[in-house]
Amino acid sequence: MTTTSTPHRLPPPPGPAEAGWLPTDPGALTETLPPDSLPFEQQIGAALDLSLPGELTTPVPPMPAAPVLIPDAQALLNQNQMGRYVLERPLGAGGLGTVWSAYDTVLTRRVAVKTLPLAVPDGEREPLVARVLDEARAAARLSHPHIVTVHDAGVSPDGAYIAMELLRGKDLSQMLRSGWHPSGAQAALIVRRVADALSYAHGKGVVHRDVKPGNIFMVGRTRPVVLDFGIAQLLHQAEAIGGPALGSPYYAAPEQFDGRECDPRTDVYSLGVVLYELLCGQRPFLGGTLAEIRASVRAGRPRHPCEIDPGVPHELAEIALKAIRIDPEQRHRTAGTMARELRAWLSSQPEAGEPASPVAPAPAAAAQTLPPPASTLPGPLGTAPAVPRHLAVPTAPSPTGRPPGWMLSTLLAVVLVLLLLVATLLWART
Repeated sequence: MTTTSTPHRLPPPPGPAEAGWLPTDPGALTETLPPDSLPFEQQIGAALDLSLPGELTTPVPPMPAAPVLIPDAQALLNQNQMGRYVLERPLGAGGLGTVWSAYDTVLTRRVAVKTLPLAVPDGEREPLVARVLDEARAAARLSHPHIVTVHDAGVSPDGAYIAMELLRGKDLSQMLRSGWHPSGAQAALIVRRVADALSYAHGKGVVHRDVKPGNIFMVGRTRPVVLDFGIAQLLHQAEAIGGPALGSPYYAAPEQFDGRECDPRTDVYSLGVVLYELLCGQRPFLGGTLAEIRASVRAGRPRHPCEIDPGVPHELAEIALKAIRIDPEQRHRTAGTMARELRAWLSSQPEAGEPASPVAPAPAAAAQTLPPPASTLPGPLGTAPAVPRHLAVPTAPSPTGRPPGWMLSTLLAVVLVLLLLVATLLWART
């Protein structure tokens, strides 16, 4: 059976002097469309004045009765944009907020944006946001190869955000959870570089207060980068987020549990816990609850790392145990002191790739730089980039005063030629 219908047309477009031809009443527009009794393809074809076959060979399911809601594009854009940064995808979430891969629409580059929720009363919101921005500015002034670079900071609908360099790799927490266990040299090298970064920040008046594996990001095999400088202090002190106001409890110093003043030795303690965990695969102070962790920290009786793993170098174990002493006065005085002890141990290990002193450069004459040697450390982390070697062409006689071998060969050849010439002349006379 063939079904025929009269095409239904939309109103003609307005003329040059005609305006507002679309009806203000949406219902008036629907009157120009085909009746619902027609199949869907024929409704569309009739509205667009297309020639469709009168009979459909494939049945078409009826359209759903419920309307399909299309979200407001501007609202969707606002939800995924922080200032000039378009949030593309989340990279991770933690107690301090969510980190996003984002696109900087001004400088046309990809960055990491950390959103910081500040669930505080309206009266306290403005001063807290101002403090977060001040702390972000302080972090932005830190320029160190092992500290993440902060580009920008601003206010978001729910609090604040910080834009920083986008890193590729994994943090130490992820690596440890995957079952990775570094060698003693690898652990010492990582912690030494982090200690150098902390020492630099402390010299600028910035204390981290939340040093932990999750805030130590590994870029490639040789570069640890410290994240979240200054953020933990503000958010935890303001109690803007849930949880204890002391950073990560497993890595928190006793003075943080007690609410006492924190100083650079607080970071030394937390870094000592990180070193301990890297060496023997477990934290020095355990507990299933905050109260149990606090009691374990206050007791201050961690097992010696060499008891847990006899393969742990004794000197490194002692450095870790000194850093996590209860009394700050008994720890390393500064992060720089801890870094120097680790550097001294690394210098005593030929396979560690940590020279005791800078290598003197070779003579500059006709020198060409060779590529650095391959990593000597086993495992995924490798070693520090080696100092480039130089190959110089000798321009002076050898130290012994003897002529070089090529000169002797030349003289011998000349003598042989002369002897041959003399012999030829003598033969000609005879």
